[in-house]
Amino acid sequence: MKLSAPPDLPAALQARFERAADLGEIDLRWPADIAASAGRVVTVSDFVLGVLKRFPRELTERVADRAPLTPKTLSLLLDLAGRSESAAMTELRRVRQIELARIAWRDLAGWAPLDTTLAELSLLADCLIEAAAGFAAAQVEARQRGPRDTMGKPLPLLVLAMGKLGGGELNFSSDVDLVFLYPDAAIEAPAGGAESGVADVATEPETYFLRVAQLLIKLLDQVTEDGFVYRVDARLRPFGASGPLVVNVASFESYLVQHGRDWERYAYVKARLITGREFERDVFDLILTPFVYRRYLDYGVFEALRQMKTLIAKEVARKDMADNIKLGPGGIREIEFVTQAFQLVRGGRRRELQTRSLLRALPLLVGDRGLAADVVEGLLAAYRYLRTLENRLQAMEDRQTHELPDDDEARARLAYALGDATWADLNARLDAHRALVEAQFERVAWDAEGRVAARGADAVGAAWADGALPTALAGTPLAADAEVAALLTELRSSGLYQRMDEVARQRLAAVIGRTIALIAKHEAPAKALARALPIYRAVCRRSAYLALLNENPAALERLLNLVAQSSWLAKQIAEQPMLLDELLDARLFDTPPTRDELAELFARTLRGVAPGDVEGSLEAIRIFQHTAIFRIAIADRLGSLPLMKVSDRLTDTAELVLEFALHMAWRELVAKHGTPFSGPPLVETGFAVIGYGKLGGLELGYGSDLDLVFLHDSRGAQQETDGKPPLDNERFFNRLVQRLIHFLTIQTSSGRLYDVDTRLRPSGRAGLLVTGIDGFYRYQTHDAWVWEHQALLRSRALAGSRRVCAEFERLRRDVLVAHVDRAKLKIDVARMRRRMRTELTLAKTGSFDLKQDRGGLADIEFLVDYWVLASSHEQPELVEFPDNVRQLEALERVGLVPAERCRRIKEAYLALRERIHELALDEGSRVVADHEFKELRSWVSGVWDEVFAGVDDSGELLESAEAAAARPQAPV
Repeated sequence: MKLSAPPDLPAALQARFERAADLGEIDLRWPADIAASAGRVVTVSDFVLGVLKRFPRELTERVADRAPLTPKTLSLLLDLAGRSESAAMTELRRVRQIELARIAWRDLAGWAPLDTTLAELSLLADCLIEAAAGFAAAQVEARQRGPRDTMGKPLPLLVLAMGKLGGGELNFSSDVDLVFLYPDAAIEAPAGGAESGVADVATEPETYFLRVAQLLIKLLDQVTEDGFVYRVDARLRPFGASGPLVVNVASFESYLVQHGRDWERYAYVKARLITGREFERDVFDLILTPFVYRRYLDYGVFEALRQMKTLIAKEVARKDMADNIKLGPGGIREIEFVTQAFQLVRGGRRRELQTRSLLRALPLLVGDRGLAADVVEGLLAAYRYLRTLENRLQAMEDRQTHELPDDDEARARLAYALGDATWADLNARLDAHRALVEAQFERVAWDAEGRVAARGADAVGAAWADGALPTALAGTPLAADAEVAALLTELRSSGLYQRMDEVARQRLAAVIGRTIALIAKHEAPAKALARALPIYRAVCRRSAYLALLNENPAALERLLNLVAQSSWLAKQIAEQPMLLDELLDARLFDTPPTRDELAELFARTLRGVAPGDVEGSLEAIRIFQHTAIFRIAIADRLGSLPLMKVSDRLTDTAELVLEFALHMAWRELVAKHGTPFSGPPLVETGFAVIGYGKLGGLELGYGSDLDLVFLHDSRGAQQETDGKPPLDNERFFNRLVQRLIHFLTIQTSSGRLYDVDTRLRPSGRAGLLVTGIDGFYRYQTHDAWVWEHQALLRSRALAGSRRVCAEFERLRRDVLVAHVDRAKLKIDVARMRRRMRTELTLAKTGSFDLKQDRGGLADIEFLVDYWVLASSHEQPELVEFPDNVRQLEALERVGLVPAERCRRIKEAYLALRERIHELALDEGSRVVADHEFKELRSWVSGVWDEVFAGVDDSGELLESAEAAAARPQAPV
């Protein structure tokens, strides 16, 4: 039988084709597609040609089968039961050769994309290893009874696949990296007894599993006349080649905790169980995932990355491996290193990065302080090209090589396999891909510009670490700064520093050196240092954060600039070191966040958290809230976000948290008790969360609590859930609110989300925690006091049933327009304000409370309340919005307050709020020196006196003690 020459056959390969095309006596009837592709395949691959000659019909049948390769297909081919050891070895090698030739044929013919080729190569290896492991266990079990669990069930050898096999992306002629474990549940097997046919000898688990592993390796690795299945490399096990071949899971965990090194974290990113998958939780959830992926941002991995690459580079240079497409510059390994480095840094917080597959992980690195989209696109293209080149290079002879050929015919074959007309064309494509990879690896691993600039600072840090502080400060503007010297000396001699390990000390010294260089440029270097040092102390025991600052000099500079301006931000970072990650993105300092960006940040933070994982969800909520408020504060502090937008974004953050927390609580209660219904006619009962105060008025500040009221629309003779057993709706909604408040206020190591105040509900603390909307309306129209209508003015529906939210907005408008007691309005507003000035001021003699003192923020708010409520029955549009600024604008628009007065009141209001924000960011109280805002306060007080003339000091308006005691008290 002679094959037909492919139409695109290069002249340089004509003679080779002629040699390969003659199949001698083999006579096969091939489908047209196989016949058309055969010439190309055998010209490129001697391996496929050899298998075709040895197993012509078997290979033809498998190539003709276009169905995807499945474990079931392979298990039917791998029937080792009842075979001798030598027969099993022969069968494993036969199946391996035929299936490997099939995969190569489909790849070279262009019938299978790279992803399919890699997946099928991995599946083939999985099934061959699993079959060999099963056979080995049966063989050893026949001689000595294997260990059982406490229920008497036989326990398997756990075969952990590493490297590309673990990642499901095995190359064509790869060896396999395996680690062998056995379950902790293994107990020494009892003697089998004569009737069992098993030797009457008790077997220790370690001995038994060692023999299984040794036989498994022999079945796969030993070279026979049929070749081998896979070369097995077991050196990635604990303690490497000097360690035991097999260890139990507990010893494995102990090794990783005590001796696990950074390069092993890289290695175990791809680890995957081939056998014993029922022990997945024991091996991964409890051991490997916490070892590989840290809950914090672990920038220390870049140091390990550089060390590993340096070792490889030395090996490459020593063995002259510059043309090695795996280990050489710009090779496969550099793409793996870059991808895994970002996985290790962020995988603890972004669970979707905890994937073994590079082809899945790399696209996930776009954005979120990872890689640019065009960089990822280039790396993916390079990876796919290099892996295709690797497979076709190895398929030529079934030889594990990553070295480009140096003889002309082999080069011509490889170029033809890759679709290139000449070797020069192949080289040009390869060089372009490798240049891109090498450049990106250098940028990620070394960041040359930042590291070179820091060399002088490193020397300063080393001098500080050696206790030579004068040397460290010599030649800097800080040489004579006693306060800076005292702060640095205190840190160097502290017990914390003495307890740090050597790696952490080196990282801290590097940060200190850079810090000294940077704060020397500050107007108040001691203040900046005093605020930065608590952050350094907070992260010393988790020194990967120090590595983050060393790896990103610009982030350290931003940190020092930020803390110099805000002690509050410095405290936030010290309490939540994860916020240091925010300093990596320079855009945050130039572009304030929008609500959509905050929502995207929240969605990204929640990604990977299982729907029923309450603890994981709460942790994600806290991370989002801390991060969002930090981003807003940065924009606020640096002046790129106006005051009203600051409050908008803080309010957006609270709303997003509230909506999700309500969703969690609702889902949990419905799962337990069913959905609430009421009627007749029966309809699903709605629930809504109403925001009051600063939250309702879109004027939230840093540290503001949430004033919340809860409403439902359950009504009718039947009011209960559809659960089994049902729960009456009142109890359901009370439990719902309690759960919601718990989610919002629970104290954790990360702090609490918000303080929640529910005292503005009908009847205050004496009232029900959740109110029916009909009862709420009755209360507001018949029993509410003026101050409660003032509070209603600053309210809006935030979350929950759209029906209930819309009903609340309708009744709010109706109450504020038609049910305000305007006869008592002026008196009650003035009385409440007088009480607040007396009871709530924080000022002492010679100081001024920006909020509560006369002429302050509260005076302006009460003026707006009075003007709006006094005229809302004639001008309903006044109550359309719940915030002071838009209500002032409405008052001006309808002509109730002169435009100039409105303008000045708005300016005064924003100026006072701006000052309060500034003080909050520097951990100051709202009390300032008495000379501040003198003119503004005087003018506001004058407006107050004019509006409330004859009311504040009119003794005839003072009510009796008995009447005052009967009045419900506002929560001031």
